[in-house]
Amino acid sequence: MTPKHLFILFICCFFVTVSFSQEHHNHADPYDWDNPAQSFSLDERLVEISGLSVEPTETYLLAVQDELGELFVLDKMTGRIVQQIPFWKEGDYEGVEQVGSTVYVVKSTGTIYEIAHAGTSEQTVVKYNGFLTGDNDIEGLSYWPARNQLLLACKAQPGGELDPNRYKAIYAFDLETKSFLTEPLLLLDREAVSAYLKDCKPGPDHHKLCDIFDPEKADFDLSPAALAVHPLTDNFYLTSSKGNLLIVINSAGEILHIDKLPKALHRQPEGLCFDLAGNLYISNEQKKDTPPVIHYYLYDPNRTTER
Repeated sequence: MTPKHLFILFICCFFVTVSFSQEHHNHADPYDWDNPAQSFSLDERLVEISGLSVEPTETYLLAVQDELGELFVLDKMTGRIVQQIPFWKEGDYEGVEQVGSTVYVVKSTGTIYEIAHAGTSEQTVVKYNGFLTGDNDIEGLSYWPARNQLLLACKAQPGGELDPNRYKAIYAFDLETKSFLTEPLLLLDREAVSAYLKDCKPGPDHHKLCDIFDPEKADFDLSPAALAVHPLTDNFYLTSSKGNLLIVINSAGEILHIDKLPKALHRQPEGLCFDLAGNLYISNEQKKDTPPVIHYYLYDPNRTTER
């Protein structure tokens, strides 16, 4: 079987699984979105914070913002900036992830910057360009240890001849070969979202979700803004700027959960990352008179209360 045939088989299996599997539609949510364990406002230099990561020792958070080619090292308990590291010229930087001792930053155009020895006199930067462009508008970046790949979520065009009013795409960058994989790793299908909402147990925001994803609308109102892989479950967590949504998908492509993040806390969620215990950080850009902020949520796998 050729690679092309394998990909076609994968896509067919994906759609069948996403569209018809009901096993996980009442997935218990292990986070209490209304009650973060901790919240801290950020420095005005991070009013447009757009990416967030936990560095491997879990002492600091790493962040980037939309306009500056700089890494921000933050105290993970307070959000205070402890170091600011230039790595490239100004640009639209949307995601950051540290893998081992190397930091990766992605631009909205899909360009990946590999930063070795960040913040030292030995710092070097290698730039990787692939087939993705500004039309795809990359906003989410995460590391998937199971495949040693960086994952890139497209906010806009899903690529190729795929219909943007039906699909959103996640692509991969292989860290072994340092190459972009040209076929989508996962496709989020509008019809699969509709099937999920039809089959899941309705919650307080169910009617709002149904309005957002009304099949009569011309547009697929999903705009991935952040992406992270859960370290304990291997599930993919996505936030969407449209609808203020959080979506959980497993590595087989099944939708497990869709929820609306409380607007009072999350005015514009743009960064998402986990520590090794599964606790979750979500960063929000400044919105009007609300300062940029990070909310920290404790992971409770035994939590059964659903919003």
